[in-house]
Amino acid sequence: MANITLLGASYTDVPAVDLPQTGGGTVRFYEGGGGSATLITKSITANGTYDAEDDSADGYSSVTVNVPSSAASSWTKVAETSYQVSTTGTTATAFATWATGHIGLWTSDKIVYVRIRDTVGKRAGYFYGTDTFFINPLIKDGSSTTSTQSRIISAIWSVDSNSLYTFRYGYNSTSYGVYPDYFFNNGDIRMSKRYNSTYSRTIDGTYKVEVYLLDPAGGIPIFE
Repeated sequence: MANITLLGASYTDVPAVDLPQTGGGTVRFYEGGGGSATLITKSITANGTYDAEDDSADGYSSVTVNVPSSAASSWTKVAETSYQVSTTGTTATAFATWATGHIGLWTSDKIVYVRIRDTVGKRAGYFYGTDTFFINPLIKDGSSTTSTQSRIISAIWSVDSNSLYTFRYGYNSTSYGVYPDYFFNNGDIRMSKRYNSTYSRTIDGTYKVEVYLLDPAGGIPIFE
């Protein structure tokens, strides 16, 4: 005698079963014990085709899928530093020239992204950071210029008294907070600071600066 589960229905003490050879389907036989199935957990860590017969179980109570992506990132981090900055000056002032050591930042083929953040994090009434993008056509133009303050756009973030993020954009030398305002053909980046009670709020902290090279979307050239 056997217990049989067929198309969701359970049958006990069945001496025999006659199945047609067409139509497909799955039949499971359980020896005694009321027909309860054995369930296990399964972890999938790689792509591929899995055959359930590889496990000595009737099914799974849970399946965890964690397949790492093999896709290469289009963002390449090339340098990092930090600065202690405090100012109440309302005129833009350069305070450092960062020698990144990466001459590849002077390029017309990629976008340069500089990310600046307060290392303490979000603080009410304080400058939080900037996201600056630099697109440089000078190489494609065949220019002999070795530095530029143009073609730089920044997103400026601060935090108001209600702990809400506030936003303003800046370009070239009209930014606020802590930001890059000059790029050089040897890979150097000039850093500046500028206070405004609304746009930057309090500037007083240690700011982490990271620079990335970003591939253009879909590999389409920025400049032909």
